[in-house]
Amino acid sequence: GLLSTCEVFDPAKQLWSRLPVDLLRCRWGHGCATLGSKVYTVGGCSLRPGAPAQDSFMETLRSCEVYDLADGVWAESAPLNVARAGARVVTFDDRYLAAVGGCDDVFGHAEILATVELFDSQIGKWAILDNKLSTPRTTAAVAVLDDSQIMIFGGAPSLSSGEVYKMVKPTSGETSASASGEAKPESLQASLIGGIVEGRMGCQALTLGLPSPGKSYPLCSDPCVIIVGGENGDEDWDGNTRHFSSVLVWDIAKKSWRPEGSFPDIPTSRTALALCLAPGRIEGYTA
Repeated sequence: GLLSTCEVFDPAKQLWSRLPVDLLRCRWGHGCATLGSKVYTVGGCSLRPGAPAQDSFMETLRSCEVYDLADGVWAESAPLNVARAGARVVTFDDRYLAAVGGCDDVFGHAEILATVELFDSQIGKWAILDNKLSTPRTTAAVAVLDDSQIMIFGGAPSLSSGEVYKMVKPTSGETSASASGEAKPESLQASLIGGIVEGRMGCQALTLGLPSPGKSYPLCSDPCVIIVGGENGDEDWDGNTRHFSSVLVWDIAKKSWRPEGSFPDIPTSRTALALCLAPGRIEGYTA
């Protein structure tokens, strides 16, 4: 049941079509992000080459692939330093990818990771950054705040905490930030975020402008992080697991949560979902 196929959506034609070329390796639980004219697929899980389709032959991957729109093919990209599935991948500065957290051995003695790896597209290597997450996280919600900070919330096993992670880029050619000397230890400390009673994992996040409290669309002047869906329960499914339709809102400037219900729920409860920010459209609005 593992797939190597890819599909692409044409917004002008409003149609999905199959990409003529497949991934080099079937995978699931991977991260994906665009950087310039390239699409990167990062980590995940797959069957060992030539193995039968059984869980005992699955492995967590360090391998990454890149699709170049100019060439129209998938090619091997630099591998991660640590195998990761369930990591979230985000982009910075039109140059960097960050792979946040994840799990290093989904089908073995799994360890949830507190590390962040940074890919420099100009150098073509991943580096493990010195500063770690305050809490190991996988399948968490991750959003970029600016060119050096990420907000991470939740993650397995249904964490209710969040943090603002300060990224320190390594110097050219390093595979670790330890020798860079770019930051003092105190600058590496994460800013912890509490205030949410019920934890969630399998959620997704993105940054967008919202109206100030009491104001209405399209006056979207307040940068916020919205956290959508997810589930609350143990890592192993049981009868108490609940999927969420609610959306949490973190006000970046005020560094606080907006009241529950300040953003409309999604119509269907979802976990392990995908989320993206599409171009908006305003009709019938007069200034």
